[in-house]
Order: sequence, then structure tokens, then C-alpha cells
Amino acid sequence: MLTLEIPIEKIAEAIRQMDKKERCILLNLVSEPAEPIVFATTITYYQEDHGYLACCSPIDAIAWGNNLDEAREVLIDAVIEMAETLVEDCPNPDEDLQKRLYCARTIYENRQSRNKVKSLLGLCAIRTKIEDIRNG
Repeated sequence: MLTLEIPIEKIAEAIRQMDKKERCILLNLVSEPAEPIVFATTITYYQEDHGYLACCSPIDAIAWGNNLDEAREVLIDAVIEMAETLVEDCPNPDEDLQKRLYCARTIYENRQSRNKVKSLLGLCAIRTKIEDIRNG
């Protein structure tokens, strides 16, 4: 492990020289909770409605699909939209929104890649698990 001792005056001077955007990035890095991000994604088939309800927490996104693939794809869209809303419209969230915003930032940073979001939500392996269940 490398340890550096930097006088507080030098740190303060470096922070003063940052522009507003750089200071915000630094504050976000320092204030991030040091806990793993866990997304709980469930997709449930409702026989009486002939469709699938997909839910993702802690983002609190839900979606409906007539088949499993549609439910999964619509959920990905809903999660990305919810993440964009949380990140772009909640710059100073209260304590209740902190956990959701922390998870939303991860989705937000990866929103350009549907495959990456799908992987973060644990949806890549869903087809394999269902096929295993069907094949006994």
C-alpha cells in the first residue's frame, strides 16, 4: 500500500483551483456510501392476466409484458428512465432517496449500453434459468 502525506494547505489550494463541476464530482466521490450495489429483479407470471410483471428495487421500477422477453426489455427501459429522473432531477435528495440515488447513478453511468444494464440487473442469466426449470 502506498501512503502519501500531503499538507492540508496543499489540498485546500488544489480544491480552490477546481471549477464548480470538478468540486461537485469530488464531493460526490467523497460522499458515496461504501456499500455494494444490489439490484433485486423479479419477474412474475400472472396466469389470469396472461402476462408478466417485472419489478426492480431499490430503483422501484415496474413493467408489464405479454411475454418474458417483452417484460424484461420494458423493465430495462423503465429502470433507465427512473435512473435518469433520479440523477437529473434530485440533486439534493433526502435520506430516503439516498439509497435509490446511489443505485440510480450506477445505471445512469451505464445507460448507453443495454447489455451492461441488463447485466447489472441480473437479467442476462434469466433465460438460462427458465430453460433449466422447463427441462427439469
